[in-house]
Amino acid sequence: MDLTSIQTIVEAIRDPIPQEASIAIADQSRFIFYQPSKSIDLRIKPGDEIQEGTLTRLALRKRVRLSKFVDSSPFGIDYYATSTPITNGDMTIGCFTLIYPSYPESYLPRYQFLIGKADGRWVPVPFSDIYLITSETGKTFLYTTGGKYLNKYSLVELERMLPPEQFIRCHRSFLVNVNEIAEIHPDFHSTFVLVLKKNRNLRVSVSQKYASRFRHLMGF
Repeated sequence: MDLTSIQTIVEAIRDPIPQEASIAIADQSRFIFYQPSKSIDLRIKPGDEIQEGTLTRLALRKRVRLSKFVDSSPFGIDYYATSTPITNGDMTIGCFTLIYPSYPESYLPRYQFLIGKADGRWVPVPFSDIYLITSETGKTFLYTTGGKYLNKYSLVELERMLPPEQFIRCHRSFLVNVNEIAEIHPDFHSTFVLVLKKNRNLRVSVSQKYASRFRHLMGF
């Protein structure tokens, strides 16, 4: 991966990333880019080897997106992070990691639900009841069998907050609950269309950008 290209990409996506997050990008064996935040600095240097015990190493090994708190880390600092493997076709060529201070209450929901708003009231919606989360004209909606609810978080924030083994980003506008997928149909240009258990009339697109990772995470 070319360093200049990486810096350009980071600058382009920096706005939606929380200011307290540090950014680390690695190839298969070493860190190649690091941008610390004012809130946390693991003092990573480009060229540093990816050590065992880091979330980056674990995500590269498992080839899936991981989010967790890391204590007793090789950096000597406890932190919370989300590591996302970078793929090229079926190959994992690197990893993109967002690093946050280890304040659990700031980065994960305290309970296994999200708050939805409808008809002037707020409703705790369990994760298991949500089959789809969408971004529509700048607003986020939770789709459940009980109705459609407005939520205050963006998809970027929810992707970081929700269990990665349960909710997968499949499109710039969609997060889908993998436990609610009934069928996966091939579509044009190596993309897919999903049929969901709780709403079989709805069709959810898996865009080309997310198709390879989606296929890998779903195991087919």
